This record gives sequence, structure tokens and C-alpha cells, in this order.
Amino acid sequence: MMKKKLLIYIFLFNSLIANADWKNPLVVCPEEVLPKGLSCPDFSKVQNVYSDFPDSMSSQQILDWRYNKSADLRFCRNQEVLKREKIAPGSFSPATIELAWMTVNAAEKVKEKLDAIHSASLNYGIPPQILIGAMKQESLLSSLGISPDGGNYSCGMAQLNIQEWCRSMNMLSETERNALNWPLGISCGDDFIPTNIVKPFYDLAITKIGSKPIYQMNADDYKSIKYSDIYPNKDDQLSSKSMLIFQATKSFIDHCQNIKLSVSVKAQTLKSLFDNYVPTPLKQAEQYPMGSTFSRACNDVYSSIFYPLHTGWLLAVAMYNAGPLEPKLIDHYFKIKNNNYPSLNPIDLIEALHWGGEWKPGTSLVEFIDQDGVPHTQKWYKSCIVQRHIARVVQHVTIPGEIIAKSLEQAPCSPSADVPDYRQKSTGVKY
Repeated sequence: MMKKKLLIYIFLFNSLIANADWKNPLVVCPEEVLPKGLSCPDFSKVQNVYSDFPDSMSSQQILDWRYNKSADLRFCRNQEVLKREKIAPGSFSPATIELAWMTVNAAEKVKEKLDAIHSASLNYGIPPQILIGAMKQESLLSSLGISPDGGNYSCGMAQLNIQEWCRSMNMLSETERNALNWPLGISCGDDFIPTNIVKPFYDLAITKIGSKPIYQMNADDYKSIKYSDIYPNKDDQLSSKSMLIFQATKSFIDHCQNIKLSVSVKAQTLKSLFDNYVPTPLKQAEQYPMGSTFSRACNDVYSSIFYPLHTGWLLAVAMYNAGPLEPKLIDHYFKIKNNNYPSLNPIDLIEALHWGGEWKPGTSLVEFIDQDGVPHTQKWYKSCIVQRHIARVVQHVTIPGEIIAKSLEQAPCSPSADVPDYRQKSTGVKY
């Protein structure tokens, strides 16, 4: 019976997707993603703060909060988590408290965040829903401090590393660079400014913050760091390269939590991936004809010519997280030749990221061949993570109560696990 119900669910889900209107998908307006500052229900007496409602609320009120006030509901529940933890430390796990803080912090400077998203979308063409979904998946739209992030040392609402920041800073005018104290003529490559160049600054800063959680750090926690702290050797202190690196890193630390800059750099970085790596047929597809646009009446006029969940822009997000080989994985899965693509949508993209490439026996790799016949490999773990990432980007901007996308892994994505049996048996191509 359970298997039958599951098959019925899968059939209904696939039927829904097959008939989806990608011109007007069931996605939120930008202003619906962040809290509006509504007065919270009293959650102080509920047993499960994540699921229960106060007894005094009617069924109609509960439905209203779940579906029409969902951003405020998340804020209110997590604010209650922080209140309870303050009263009784240790009531929740550190990970739960971190997520609660991020959710509550996301409610700060809402207008500034929405203005920055709208401006970046206008400037770079990225659909606002994709920009929001990508950043929400990275930070829940909170202003995170610098974190190691596997050596990336990412920062801010857009979770940017110093190389991404560097490339955008170098495109600014001299006046704009000077205002940010960004040095002239600095190279952004690994040979000059690798992402882990931030590590000695970070390591010093965390020794001075006391009990303050690392994710709540900001530029003030780095202000006492001097040039000689990073370069104690006198020969290094006289190096012009060391001076440039110190100036660039300090500038990054001082400004990477700036909302407008952070969002703009994120959009610019995704635009570069979109322009340089997304196949032309995918870039040219899913565009509104002249005089047409997204049909929902949002506060701001829709700011892109592309559909809100444009497959090519989602592929750019996938490359941001998994690297520029992902279009070749898509080509292999759909057996693309001579750049002749079928009509693809976001669900096709998730499917190709998950199923693309054949397992290489005895390894944790999947193998695939590009249009020129050149073979490539990537770890199954990366494939698993990136398809899940794109599904979550879509989920973050789906109207509450609706379903557009789901991730396809049938076993947890784990860097240490073998390629699961179900994936080993796949041919790695659709047809």
C-alpha cells in the first residue's frame, strides 16, 4: 500500500511539472521572502516551537500565517527559540541556535536588502527570484561574518570569497575603489590572492571575540589587526606585494557585509558565469516576448527579460557551486550534439545534474563526455550536492504550500560514502 501511494505521489508530481507554466511559475514576489515586521503570536507556551500554534488561534488564523505570512512566521518561531535559549542555555543545539539567529537577522534592513536585489537584477539581468534563492541557500539572507567555508573564507549575505570580491572591485572606477580603500592593479588569481589569504586575519580575530559566536562576527572584530600582526618578518613588511595583499584583505573584511555591495558582486559573479559558460541556446530560451512579463503584481516591476526560474541562470548558480564542467554534464545526459538542445526547464536541469554521467567502477566518480568527445569526471558527491542545491534554490522562492522542485537523491549526500547502488546502475544518459 505504501509503495502504491508513493507511485501515485510521483505520478501526480510529474504531471504537475509537465503542465507547469514556466512563464508564470508559482514563485513568490521578492517582498514575500522577508518578514514584514508583523506582531508575532505568543509562542511562549507552545510545546514545539517549530510546529505548534497557540491554542487561542483559530484554524483560519493558522492558515493565514502558514500561507500568507510565512516569512514572519519563520521569524517569530526562531525569535522564540532564541528567547528560550537565553532563559535556559543549552535547550537547543548550537546548530539550531545558529539557524535561529540567521533567520532573525534576516529580518533586519529588509528595505535595503530588497532595494539591493532589485537594483542588481536590473543591472545584470538575473531574475530576482533566482538571486534571492541563491543567497537564501547560502545565508538565509542574513549578514554572516567571515567563516572558513572549506578554505573559501566566505562573507556576508551573498557568501562571497575574496577572489570574487576582487574581480568586481577591479571593475570599479578609481573614485569608487578609493572610497573602499581597494588597491589599484591587484591580481585576483591564486598566485597573488588565494581565498585562504584571509585565514591569518580570521585566526587572529577569533582569539579576541570571547564568547561571541563566530557567525556573528563583523568588521569591528578585525579593526585591531595591524600590518605587523600579519607580516611579523621585517623583509615581508618591506614587500610591496605584502602591502597590497594586506590592503586588499582589509578592504574585503571591512566591506564584505555591506548589503548593496554584496548583492551586486553576487549578481555580477553569476552574470559572468551565465555569459561565459551557459550554452547560447539555453541563454536565449525562456525569455518574455516584447510587451510580456511575469504576471504576478509585485511591489516592484519585474526586473528581468528572463523567466523567474530560467534554466540557464539556474545552471549559472550550479556552476557557482560546482564549477564550469556542469554544462558538459548536461550535454552528456541529453546527448547534445552541435549545440542542438531540446526545450529544457528547471526540473530537467535537476534531473541531469543528478543522473548525468556513468559511475566509474571502483571509484567515487561519474564519467561523462562533452560534445567534442572529450571525457570528464567529477565526484558523485558533487553531483549529489549540486542537484540538491538547485532544488533548494527553487524551493526557497516557491509559494508556500506549492511544490515546484524536489531533489532526487535516494541516499544522503556524503563525501565519505560510496556511490549508492541505485546510482551505480544508471547509464548516465536520458535516452
